Amino acid sequence: MSFHDLDLSDHVLDRQVIDSNHILCGKVDDIEFDDTGELRVTAILVGNGAASERLPEFFKYVSRKLFGTRVTRVSWSEVDVITHQVKLKSTAAELGLDERSGAAYGIVSSLPSSWKK
Repeated sequence: MSFHDLDLSDHVLDRQVIDSNHILCGKVDDIEFDDTGELRVTAILVGNGAASERLPEFFKYVSRKLFGTRVTRVSWSEVDVITHQVKLKSTAAELGLDERSGAAYGIVSSLPSSWKK
């Protein structure tokens, strides 16, 4: 195993995810591995349910109460290009990542000076 094999968390974790139409889909909150035999990446996980797992218990509880526990699993085969962002091959709607459909989007987009997609 080389040094570059261990850099996956630096190059993927917490990167902005964009779909094939360049729509923001959240951030990579966790990475799923298959360790049966050779260790390999099977998916990226996007959503507060995965992000809150890295928090201390009290903050995990608060985060889940405020932002929910949703986790969307995106197969590694859907990842097209990794640069400063993780670009997907499909659209956000096809993968269940469309942020514009959630309750939080409705609240935030109704605020004055909010950025509208």
